[in-house]
Amino acid sequence: MTSHRPMTTKRLVIDAFLCAILFISQVSLSWLPNVELVSLFLILYTLVFGRHVWIILYVFVLLEGLFWGIGMWWFSYLYVWALIPASVFLLYKKHCPSPVSAALLAGSFGMLFGLFSSLPAVLTGGLSAAFVWWTAGIPYDILHGMGNFIVSLILFKPLYQLLTALKQHQL
Repeated sequence: MTSHRPMTTKRLVIDAFLCAILFISQVSLSWLPNVELVSLFLILYTLVFGRHVWIILYVFVLLEGLFWGIGMWWFSYLYVWALIPASVFLLYKKHCPSPVSAALLAGSFGMLFGLFSSLPAVLTGGLSAAFVWWTAGIPYDILHGMGNFIVSLILFKPLYQLLTALKQHQL
């Protein structure tokens, strides 16, 4: 993971490019139920670009709200997506994870996504509403976890190499 660097125009353009990749990948796969690359990209961006992941992540969340509309789901995205970089910072301080380790993290996140996303329902309808929200989505969470695991297992290594090369040659 990288140390803190001052924001330059070049760094801002790279962050915008990485955010665009995140957003385009999410929108382009939206027709598939709970299949996404966002989890994998957030793991990779955290490993390769360190703290810049926060800028990329929150611009992405803002774009999601502007594109899909702001609803209760959007407020959960303010903290749910942040769990991935936070987990990467905690788990992989000194080393890069193996593709299997990254796939397990992404898969676990997918399986728990509905649970994490149900928390705003506690405020609007109480614990029973949050429980119903979460349990109604369990089949999708299973698909989400399986999709994240498979995609991460296949794409982690080549994308990590690509992003590392981008960082070495462009920054």
